[in-house]
Amino acid sequence: MTRREAWGSALLVFVVALVMRAIIAPQIVFPKPEDTAYYFGVARNVIEGRGFVTDALWSYATEPLIFPKPAFEIWLPLPTLLILGPMALFGTTYAAAQLPFILIGSLVPVLAWRLAADVAIERGVARNRLHAIALGTGLTCAVYLHLVLFSALTDSTIVFGALAIAAALLMTRELALVPTR
Repeated sequence: MTRREAWGSALLVFVVALVMRAIIAPQIVFPKPEDTAYYFGVARNVIEGRGFVTDALWSYATEPLIFPKPAFEIWLPLPTLLILGPMALFGTTYAAAQLPFILIGSLVPVLAWRLAADVAIERGVARNRLHAIALGTGLTCAVYLHLVLFSALTDSTIVFGALAIAAALLMTRELALVPTR
């Protein structure tokens, strides 16, 4: 696969993924399930000047049992931190909160495309088949319903998916630098 083919394929995969997520995300107008609502609610409270607090009692196991309650006694703040920028720019709507997850979710198929190409190269797949394998993997991930839906939710699932694939890509590159005996 030439560099030009690679960039073209990666861009095609990203655009298809972005269009799919842009079509599906507006269909989800309320943050559900509860962790998605939690992250969204805390971000809204921060933007409204109330700080990192939640207006819901998520666990009876953690004190204090009051309202509003300090946020993040159970769940970590990454999704809320990602939501803050778009909400500050575009308002406290769920559509604004979805933006970073749509973008990150659109990168997941591109990362899968690159991982498929790397695996094909490592396995010695013929050059003429390598492009089809990588592109097929990327486009499949671009339209795969679970990946599309998790790109429209404001929780950490798609973020950690992107980080996991990126880590796999970096590990293979790092291992290639390690001398063998």
